[in-house]
Amino acid sequence: MGCWRRTRRAVARRHSKAGMAAMRTPLAPSAMLPRKGVARWAAIGCLAALAALGGPAHESRAQALAQAQGAQATERMRSALVKAAFLHKFFSFVEWPEGTFARPDTPVRIGVMGDEEVYADLNALARDRPRDGRPVTVVRLLPGDPVTGVHILYVKADTTARASDVLAAVPEGVLTVGDVDSAHPRGSVMSFFMEDDRVRFGVSLEAAARQKLRLNARLLSVARRIQGSAGMDRMEVALLRG
Repeated sequence: MGCWRRTRRAVARRHSKAGMAAMRTPLAPSAMLPRKGVARWAAIGCLAALAALGGPAHESRAQALAQAQGAQATERMRSALVKAAFLHKFFSFVEWPEGTFARPDTPVRIGVMGDEEVYADLNALARDRPRDGRPVTVVRLLPGDPVTGVHILYVKADTTARASDVLAAVPEGVLTVGDVDSAHPRGSVMSFFMEDDRVRFGVSLEAAARQKLRLNARLLSVARRIQGSAGMDRMEVALLRG
């Protein structure tokens, strides 16, 4: 009915003053269109409006495919930015082994392997945003590069085996973050996964202990998955989750 009313008003504007006055006069019941007629004209008006706007009903398959690909690309970009923001903030919620940082202004080094979009977003984010008073340096790593000299290591791989191979060579004191199709790679302290079209993260307490890292309770309270909590009672898990 909304399209019908807009069509009627458009026709009224084209009439003379007398015609406009007549259009403003309430229609007698006998002069009203039948329901089927009103619905038909409303449908025609709505379809015409969609056509004028280039609505999906009149797009070619190529245009529809381009839109779908564009939506997927936008979603990937959004996910990459969220992951970059998480990686930048994780540092503040970890207690590092004594002697990890030589000075109060020693830079935080974050290594990124296997994801150019996350690397670009994190590099731009860290350029003018220190973390806890420390400058943040982002390092691009390639498969086969030594995974030393970083405090946080993000690894994106197509299989858990490949990610685990990389993580096996990581020294103690490094916060490892895996990203492997919603799985948690062996040896990774944290991992990203998608849930309800949102980026979430999980935590392995056992891997954190092996890396000599202590995770803040606030970080654990927002983790969607916590591995290695079998030895904890329900009260402790509830406290960690807030």
